[in-house]
Amino acid sequence: MASDYTGPCPKCGNLAKNKSKTLIDYIAFKDSLNWEKRREFFEGNRKIKWLIIAITFGWPIGGFFVGGLIGVAVGLALGFISYLLGPSAVIKVREIERGHSN
Repeated sequence: MASDYTGPCPKCGNLAKNKSKTLIDYIAFKDSLNWEKRREFFEGNRKIKWLIIAITFGWPIGGFFVGGLIGVAVGLALGFISYLLGPSAVIKVREIERGHSN
């Protein structure tokens, strides 16, 4: 029977009309995950470390035997220089890796 038919049902004579429609919808979800991986560590420069140790402990003592108080002053000056070199002996390294997955 056509949907635009008017009148009673040809089979049973019922006047009520039943219409049905089917609605199909699709819902899709997209999941995305962003991530970040951090790694922090200290990396040392061995050559500069040993140079600092040698200057700090070696020159004040060696300067005393070589040139008296002037040698001690020079040794302490070199010790101060090694103090200034200290930050370059150890470097803080931060590795950051970012990504995402779908």
